[in-house]
Amino acid sequence: MRNFVLSPAFSLALPLTLAAFATGCNNGIKAGDTSDTAADADTDTDADSDADADTDTDTDTDCTATITAFSPADGATDVGIDTTVSASFSESVTDAQISLTDSSGADVSGSAALAGDGMSIGFAPDALLDRSASYTVEVSVCADDGTAGFTTAGESTAVDLTDHTYDIDLKGTDVTWVSPSAGPTLVDQLDTDHLLIMVQSAGSSIDTVASAGLIFNGDLIQYSCAEAIDFPSGSFASNPAFTAGPMDSGLTSGGTVVPVYELKFTGTFNADGSAVNNSEVTGLIDSRPVSDSLGMDICDLLPIYGDSCVACPDGEIACIALDVQDRTSPLEAGLVLDPAIDPSTDPHCN
Repeated sequence: MRNFVLSPAFSLALPLTLAAFATGCNNGIKAGDTSDTAADADTDTDADSDADADTDTDTDTDCTATITAFSPADGATDVGIDTTVSASFSESVTDAQISLTDSSGADVSGSAALAGDGMSIGFAPDALLDRSASYTVEVSVCADDGTAGFTTAGESTAVDLTDHTYDIDLKGTDVTWVSPSAGPTLVDQLDTDHLLIMVQSAGSSIDTVASAGLIFNGDLIQYSCAEAIDFPSGSFASNPAFTAGPMDSGLTSGGTVVPVYELKFTGTFNADGSAVNNSEVTGLIDSRPVSDSLGMDICDLLPIYGDSCVACPDGEIACIALDVQDRTSPLEAGLVLDPAIDPSTDPHCN
């Protein structure tokens, strides 16, 4: 597992920020919670369809989830022809519907699946989508219906992308933190607020490397105290769209390794290679090492921000879902990343 080394602020920023907001929280039962066992005289008054007269013993719950985000985002352009579409929800559900139609309104054949944690639904087309074509995704969950439209990329780029480095400004106006909601607060407390990805080679396959970046003396540079993440080679058959990963990596701070599972980077190159459109970084951040080191369960604090932990690959509900989207990630001319950067040789990193 490759470790991605960030400043000590990373391991502390999220739990300490959440802990500060937790002070004075009411630990009583929420309004509408029917799990109390007190011998009160209330009866079923919720709007569900059952007509029983039990006293806070029914287990059925009203579905109140809403759609919080689409991927690709509504209005996205230059979307890869190999894309899968998805929608995220405000809370876990057991049932939802998703469909994809082309510009004529005809259904696109494919497979839909609800995520294991019930927090999203995805749709994978059976075949590559058409180039320079418009599509509409429709999603229904509980009482919420939503649609989003996107346009696929045109012809593949013929530009030599070797050593091209692109920048995701994590505090930029084009960036959307789908998850966690506390992402912008977390970034404010980090030493680095840029994510860089460089193409090492691109032909029938594509090789990429990612690293943290920061502004130093007015220039964007690679963060010297972070190991680069060298993604495995991937197919570039859907050029100009690409996918780096998924792979398991990690965040290391103060000797604590925070695993990041299924880390994936996707996007679509402009025809002239001047930018990557619709960049998206996804993964699962394991909260357990930080919870252990601080003596507090981060998953108990996430609801303060409207987030909640999801299942890690081992099945334990202890991971934080990462999903960051950037509409346009520009080319940083002249910036070439060092894939073999070694923070242990830099005295400023100790």
